[in-house]
Amino acid sequence: MNDMEPQKKSFNIKILVEITIVFLTILSIKHLADYFDVIGAGSIAIWCGIIVSTIFMKQKKINWKEFGPKIPKGTKNWMINILIALGTVILVFSIMGLIVKPILESFGLTNPAGAADRFAFFMGKPLVFIGYLITVVWFGAALGEELLFRGYLLNRLVDCTGNNTLGIIIALIIHAVIFGMLHIYQGLAGVIATGCIALIFGSVYFIIKRKLFPIIIAHGIINSLSLIGLYFNNGVIS
Repeated sequence: MNDMEPQKKSFNIKILVEITIVFLTILSIKHLADYFDVIGAGSIAIWCGIIVSTIFMKQKKINWKEFGPKIPKGTKNWMINILIALGTVILVFSIMGLIVKPILESFGLTNPAGAADRFAFFMGKPLVFIGYLITVVWFGAALGEELLFRGYLLNRLVDCTGNNTLGIIIALIIHAVIFGMLHIYQGLAGVIATGCIALIFGSVYFIIKRKLFPIIIAHGIINSLSLIGLYFNNGVIS
């Protein structure tokens, strides 16, 4: 038996324990924040997870910059990143609207009644709505979730599964399942839908050589458009 195998197994177990601690932290904070009806509970939990993951990363001398959240420099790079982001938005809406949604509906899977009730507090209140978009949608979800899921989680899973085609595919699937399960409040349809979106985001992330900035922008645009549609549709999910 190769002497490196026990070391690799030990290394993998340490990463899995680390990931488990990070996401137990997220679930605990989310549960506590929900108990007290805190607005943006998910975003608060995500950033607590980022703090914990940062502590683990510092112990291993890993920097967030290694995961690709660099702001582009120069007009050309900005244009490229924006075009990638817009392309990702179109890809997500196309796949979700033309493939995933019809399949879910064919099995009778739809958003549960009352799924949009948690957004009722900003209906008819434009300033509150704009504040929510900036703090929760862009800072909490777009930036926070991408740092944690496509940045931290996906790369740490690849460290376990192997930095090759098969290893990346396995890591993509595992991270998509975790991402989907954290949206369980949206019902089974929501879990599957968000899991599929995670697969798309993760795949694009690897295709563009682990550049996170375009994915952050795409995530923010998609969530913003969805909430704007909800806002102008009087809180009804169409």
